[in-house]
Amino acid sequence: MKINSSKTVIAMALTAVFAAPSAFADVEIGPFSIYGVLNSAVEVISVSNDRGVAIAKLTGDQTRLADQTSKLGFKGKYDLGNHMFALGQIESRFYLGNNGNTTDDKAEIGTRNTFVGLSTSAGTIRMGRIDNAYRLSLKSISPTMDGNFNDASAEYGDKNILSRLAARQGDILVYDTPNMSGFTGTVSYNLGKDATNAISGGAANTAKNTVATDFMPQLGLSLGYKVDALTLGLGYTTINNASWKLDGSSSAKATNYSGSGSQSLSAIQFGGEYKLGEFSLGAIYERTSSSLAGGTTAAFDQTQNAYGLFGSYSTGNWTGQVRYAMTSSVEGTGMATASATDTGANQLGLAVSYKFNKNMSAIGSFTRLNNDKNSSYTTASSFALDKGNNMNQIALGLMAAF
Repeated sequence: MKINSSKTVIAMALTAVFAAPSAFADVEIGPFSIYGVLNSAVEVISVSNDRGVAIAKLTGDQTRLADQTSKLGFKGKYDLGNHMFALGQIESRFYLGNNGNTTDDKAEIGTRNTFVGLSTSAGTIRMGRIDNAYRLSLKSISPTMDGNFNDASAEYGDKNILSRLAARQGDILVYDTPNMSGFTGTVSYNLGKDATNAISGGAANTAKNTVATDFMPQLGLSLGYKVDALTLGLGYTTINNASWKLDGSSSAKATNYSGSGSQSLSAIQFGGEYKLGEFSLGAIYERTSSSLAGGTTAAFDQTQNAYGLFGSYSTGNWTGQVRYAMTSSVEGTGMATASATDTGANQLGLAVSYKFNKNMSAIGSFTRLNNDKNSSYTTASSFALDKGNNMNQIALGLMAAF
């Protein structure tokens, strides 16, 4: 027998791996696909501050080859009859350019959205390692924001200006409603055992789940509406048994303060986007709130507001984006004297993509990030900045999708 293509070899290998025992030989495997993205860029980074403070060598000017979220996935959707489908997906992160990564556990199988699920006319339920509903609400709020070209231009997620309580969590149940006249909704519940890896400040993309000493379950809600060229979205999340001293720094994280009488931590974000011909314009507002009272730790009650504006334009094979995000200083009570003010930041990004064909693109971006003296926000490509340091980040790279 002559094998005509590598796809045939892959299909035969997968069939062998997933073949059922002889007692179940009539079970059909069903549709199965392989997909992925290869995305890497040379990043030229310039760091400065206006306080005359010395910049550490490893957090100063440098040029590096940085992966921009490359991934490999396998997924299947199997018809069970009566409008019911079984779902399965394994998606893994890997690195083209080490991005400062020196640990092997960041490239394990199943580190990204990996789940088993069931879809019916009443909606879809998934369980596994999945983006929480707060993260998923970004797609409804602003597709341009969610569809950043590379990590060097993104401003949402852990240690970033926006959506720090959005995460991919490894102990989570997710329910998606069907589309109802343009309305969609998602509910997620992280059971809390993966809290040290799933809440902001942890390693949300790693497969190694450290069982938390204090369970911090997280509820997430998302609501979206789409009609013609308009999209609107809202996300809400709350974490039990946790609070977050927001003025501690931008790299602080949710914590269970043992012996505390009352803790709360929540965030809400909403916005929308409108597409007019080849132009799109989106906006988002977010408010994060946290309090602690009645325990052995000094009480606090704090809030922080963040905003974003996003625009895009496409013509032929070219697409450009303009991105801006800012967060105000933390407000409220219980703030340390040294960090009561100057805990905000702003980020401006310009990005352009040229598509050679549907599978291959060249991408360039310029990002300017300004931190207040008590903040250390960074972009999604995770270059570590010390408090008060600013950054110019130029990224030039290629992306191949299959």
